[in-house]
Amino acid sequence: MKKYLGITAALLFNQAASADEARLLNQQPAIAEQTFLVGSWTGEAQGARVQKAFYPSQGIYTVRLAANGSMMPIALTPAQSPSWLTIDATHQRVYVVNEVEDGKVSAYHLEKNGELTLLNTVDSSGMHPTHSALSRDGRYLLVANYSAKDGQAGVSAIPVQSDGRLGKTQQFFPYNQGSNKVAERQSSGHAHSVTFSIDGQYVLAADLGADKIHVYHYDAKAKEPFSLLADKTINFPEGDGPRHSLFSADGKYLYITTEMSAQVKVYAFNQGNAKLLQSETLTDSTNPDDKSGAGLSLSPDGRFLYVGNRGEKNQIVRYAVDKASGKLSDAKNYSAGGVEPRDFTFDATGRYLFVANVYSNNVVEFARDLETGELSPTGATLQIGTPTHIRFVNVGK
Repeated sequence: MKKYLGITAALLFNQAASADEARLLNQQPAIAEQTFLVGSWTGEAQGARVQKAFYPSQGIYTVRLAANGSMMPIALTPAQSPSWLTIDATHQRVYVVNEVEDGKVSAYHLEKNGELTLLNTVDSSGMHPTHSALSRDGRYLLVANYSAKDGQAGVSAIPVQSDGRLGKTQQFFPYNQGSNKVAERQSSGHAHSVTFSIDGQYVLAADLGADKIHVYHYDAKAKEPFSLLADKTINFPEGDGPRHSLFSADGKYLYITTEMSAQVKVYAFNQGNAKLLQSETLTDSTNPDDKSGAGLSLSPDGRFLYVGNRGEKNQIVRYAVDKASGKLSDAKNYSAGGVEPRDFTFDATGRYLFVANVYSNNVVEFARDLETGELSPTGATLQIGTPTHIRFVNVGK
């Protein structure tokens, strides 16, 4: 661990907020000091939409959120493309996928001062791991290996040892067959995310390449704890590209984003069975360049769902949630404040939303109205090279 020295990230604050933004900010009460981690792609990204980073990322950044909403990096953990961060229930362990060709997964201990101490690193058993999730009992880490190359995608089940270290892959489910609808994206399977149901009995694994979400049953006592339930597979129209999944707090409803069709779909979920209730488009545009569904997040009170759309739009879409039916309404779009809003998350109070804009190299802070769900940029922006994921952690306990 290297302590933050002020040379790889910069905190910028733009005081030229609009009158409406200023009014909203003045309504924000002081909050307790909080800490969050920012994962990233290290090195310099390539592509037409990529803005050159002043300081290319070097790993995982620990950031302190002050009572007034200001952000300050306090530590840097050098790591190779730590693009997704999974925190255990005790907030003492952090599991990181290293999104590189020879995929790796690393386990860290979270110190009381917010620094990370490496425990060990193991193979992910695939290429370019992009997502992970812990079983509710903390015994297994599931890893989605996306694999930019054909033939190395799939889901790995990696045991977590009593000291927090990771063992060798115990089960691997290969995703080889794609739907071939979108040639450059679906010539083979591509595991993009893994999500446990609220009761911990089921796992949903999004296969963007095959236009499917595979459903598995989890039995910790079984020799092979994860078993595929082929009859419960969630199928999508060809070319949709399912990306991320999220359950309502009570586990009754499931929200899924699709990447290429840029939609959010609502399902009723019961004992591994998913029934489609609603589909909403993230943009009215028919231009494929405007469609690139990303992450999604429910507000802490469950009243609003926020969904990212990248491409040329670079927006966060807010929906009101009917908790009784799970359905969405009252969509409103907000600029993400940067390019490629891959991930975003709320602070503990739900008064702030933080967006990781990968290609503009910034984490943007929004104030959020608790009653209406409205977002307004505070003007605070943290400059970090190619940020990909944000997770709040409890430290100092």
